[in-house]
Amino acid sequence: MTLELKKASIEQLDEITEVYLRSKKDLDDSGLLQWDDNYPGREYFEEQIGYGDLYCLYSNGGLSGAVTLNTWQSPEWGEIPWEYDGELAVHALFLDPAKQGRGLGSRFLEKCEEFAAGNGYRSIRLDAYARNEGANSLYEKMGYTFRGTVYFSSKPEGHQKYRCYEKALK
Repeated sequence: MTLELKKASIEQLDEITEVYLRSKKDLDDSGLLQWDDNYPGREYFEEQIGYGDLYCLYSNGGLSGAVTLNTWQSPEWGEIPWEYDGELAVHALFLDPAKQGRGLGSRFLEKCEEFAAGNGYRSIRLDAYARNEGANSLYEKMGYTFRGTVYFSSKPEGHQKYRCYEKALK
């Protein structure tokens, strides 16, 4: 399988949004209400493309997912006892549900790590919805260290708890 991580362009906005909406529906149908109508979404993706921070994962030439990679960190993360400096943050990572279950998630993270290391970052930080066992398990399996829990008041009641992870890069 050929995998590429490429900077997103505005011409891809419709396709990115379509893949995201399939991913969100899959999560919602599983009772994982980690994303709402405000974040992320089409406007968010358009904004991140404008900043140059949205990247698309292509597998065998087709769009498989997207992720925001930048240094912005949610204010809630300020309470977390991070260990490393020189970090890149991962936001709103999603994969097309039709392409999940084949190791693509770990390969996607590896591409993010390669990008970070290649651009001089020494670590990666991210958060994951606490009830998304698949995502949390993947991050731990990939060597990410749990650093603490944050609560996002903007999320629906009962869906506000997120686990923060960090990984040093080689």
